[in-house]
Amino acid sequence: MQTRFPRVVLMFQPVAAVALVLLALPLFAQSQGEQQPGQPQPPSGPAPQVGETVIAPKKTTPAPVPEQKKPEKINPSEIYTLSKTANLVNVDVLVTDNGGNPITTLERANFKVLDDGVPQTVTNFGTSEAPLTVCMLVEFANRYWSFLYLALEYAYQFLNVMKPTDWVAVVDFDMKPHILTDFTQDRMQVKAALDTLRIPGFSESNLYDSLAYAIDRMKDIQGRKAIIPICTGIDTFSKLTYPQMLKIAKASDTAIYPVSILEFLDVRSYGSMTAVEAKNELTYIAQYSGGQAYFPRFEAELPNIYQQIAGQLRTQYSLGFVPTNPARDGKYHKLKVELVDGQGTPLRIVNEKGKQVKYKVVARDGYYAPKV
Repeated sequence: MQTRFPRVVLMFQPVAAVALVLLALPLFAQSQGEQQPGQPQPPSGPAPQVGETVIAPKKTTPAPVPEQKKPEKINPSEIYTLSKTANLVNVDVLVTDNGGNPITTLERANFKVLDDGVPQTVTNFGTSEAPLTVCMLVEFANRYWSFLYLALEYAYQFLNVMKPTDWVAVVDFDMKPHILTDFTQDRMQVKAALDTLRIPGFSESNLYDSLAYAIDRMKDIQGRKAIIPICTGIDTFSKLTYPQMLKIAKASDTAIYPVSILEFLDVRSYGSMTAVEAKNELTYIAQYSGGQAYFPRFEAELPNIYQQIAGQLRTQYSLGFVPTNPARDGKYHKLKVELVDGQGTPLRIVNEKGKQVKYKVVARDGYYAPKV
């Protein structure tokens, strides 16, 4: 016989649900601390324990979250070299003895600066060591790679004279330049970039184009900076000619210190008229930029050369003057730096034994005035 009980249950299920809800409402209101109308609403968050004293914090602007410092890749500006408003010209000057050792005991009064033959007043003077910014420009061509590789091996020693504040980039070139690592203070990163130079694929070495590229990348970097080309000095198919390259070097404030293997080749009977011309060209490019060219004949000379370059860059004198000729015509001005004593006569330097020391003054050959 069929029962009607399931039908009754179905009829009372909604009523039971409503009853359960009504019974739960007082409990829910109690658990939530329900307030009567007109009473203040308690603050949200955990309630203080009995006997606890709570002090409300004052409204303050939240402190900015410090950004995690990442390794910088570009040297930040430190000092300017040319002020477009005051037309201040900075000239880095190196004074060395015959052995290439810097002379560091000179004072402002010992420097005489001539701008197109006219004496200038040195307004800025500095001798303190400053961080270096160096671009190592490596010829990566297979024509003389076995000899270039010898010079490159000793270039690793340049890392030993790097200081934590120095910046170094590595750029190689054949038909065109390639950035292996941008300016960094990480020695291991520089070493890793040099480690990639093993088997060159081309014989072309477009030195002038690559030098111009490096100079252009460094034009806005301020402070003490230099390009160290490790090269033969022989250019093959550059778009720039030597006179154009020389003009770029003269206009730049980046010193160039080539380390060339041309004497390596000459000692081993690889010398030629092309090599002689290349040596002269490198010498003038370095001279006009305010740097110095090196032509080691033997491997044993290389470590001292790299140490000498670093030492010279660190111990330069920084001179600044406002030209007496205010013309902004874009013309090239010839610079000459001389050493004088208190009476304005050529300075005489002696060593500890009282013997006169021959010295060399290295500074850029001139500058281009701003053009309005």
